[in-house]
Amino acid sequence: MRPRKNWTVRLIMFTNLSLIAGGCSNGAANEGKTEEANKNAEPVELVFYSVSKDSEENFNERFGNAIRKKFPSYTIKYIQRVPNSTDLQQLLTSGAQIDIQWDSIASFTGSVLDSGTAFDMTDLIKQHNLDLNRFEPSMIDSLKKMSGGGLYGLPLYNDRMALYYNKDLFDKFGVPYPKDGMTWDEIIELSNQMTREESGVVYTGFSPSLNQVFVSNPYSLPLVDSSTNKATINNDTWKKIIDTMLIRPTQNNMYKKKIEQSNGKIPDSNTFVKEKTLAMYTASPLLPVVFAQDMSSMNWDVVTFPAFKELPGVGAQAYPGVISVTKMSKNKDAAMEVIKYLTSDEYQLESSKNGIMTVLKDEAIQKTLGQNTAYKDKNFSAFFTKFPAMAEKTVSESKAAVLGKYTTNAMKVVNGEMDINTMLRTTEEEANKALQSASAK
Repeated sequence: MRPRKNWTVRLIMFTNLSLIAGGCSNGAANEGKTEEANKNAEPVELVFYSVSKDSEENFNERFGNAIRKKFPSYTIKYIQRVPNSTDLQQLLTSGAQIDIQWDSIASFTGSVLDSGTAFDMTDLIKQHNLDLNRFEPSMIDSLKKMSGGGLYGLPLYNDRMALYYNKDLFDKFGVPYPKDGMTWDEIIELSNQMTREESGVVYTGFSPSLNQVFVSNPYSLPLVDSSTNKATINNDTWKKIIDTMLIRPTQNNMYKKKIEQSNGKIPDSNTFVKEKTLAMYTASPLLPVVFAQDMSSMNWDVVTFPAFKELPGVGAQAYPGVISVTKMSKNKDAAMEVIKYLTSDEYQLESSKNGIMTVLKDEAIQKTLGQNTAYKDKNFSAFFTKFPAMAEKTVSESKAAVLGKYTTNAMKVVNGEMDINTMLRTTEEEANKALQSASAK
């Protein structure tokens, strides 16, 4: 299958999937039986929903077309979220039928856990012989904890971070490229070498994805302690994470000049792929999918997420998309069959080839990441370093917008408006007040 030339944000190509002749867990004979069963399945209608606001075109390219091909007797419908029209609570209040939801792990707490649509899929998973041991275990463990020991969703794709770098900039300044296995100290040193001004243009060495500093930290620290419903921010480990990943790389004078030019913001994905003045940036495998045209005009590659010395070989946390059968679905078996297909070797293999990181631990599938793209020779194995446990996520942290308080105050340290110790105390106070207020509603 050839990839499309133009990809939209978060677009995942799953159309025209071919049947993989070998390597799938059930074997060719079982696949043939399954294909026949799919064709002869009882007609049902399945309705999909996501808070992501994806268009119907994107939904069809991501899921719909492939599902219809695999299950020709199923009618697949999609309700696009339109604010103040088809928000989830509006649909639920009106009695709308939703069978399957999918969302990022960040949205899962609100869209499933707190909405009343959560359904424990444990028995369905057993009945449909879906082997949970095939998945990267940190994702399953996290979802079980979020589901109170049950399982309200399954991982579908993984937006885990690694370190992208612009070879053209390193060549321009005669600095050696970053390598797999580098520590944060080494990356910060490299960043300082690359941060400079030339011909009136300020170049910066490294910038993290700001939200991911907190939600993907390698120490698996949660934003909120679920046992106390209190913010975790005011401790030495968080201080080390923030200082290492955000403060130290941004504090030389030339870097500060760039932040001033950017109205107090650190360099981001646009700085890396459009301006091409940022040398290194942490992002998921979706970066060259989303910015295909921009990245086609730069010489780039990717290396492993920098490691803390005391966590050798450990990368960022997994950051999966999650797919769920809803509580109100009248066609739970059919919905489970679709989810079983979307998490199958066959489907995960094809999506991996098109640049979407698999949620399966099968190394043969992992090695195919990006093979159907123009970037098949890139070092995509860098995304598959050791996974730390996923930090627990809670409904209360979403309601209280805790992440926004963490990032906003961290940027005050970057901009010299607050020292880090004051930031930790202030953020703790603000977050706890918001958490208390959210819990009282």
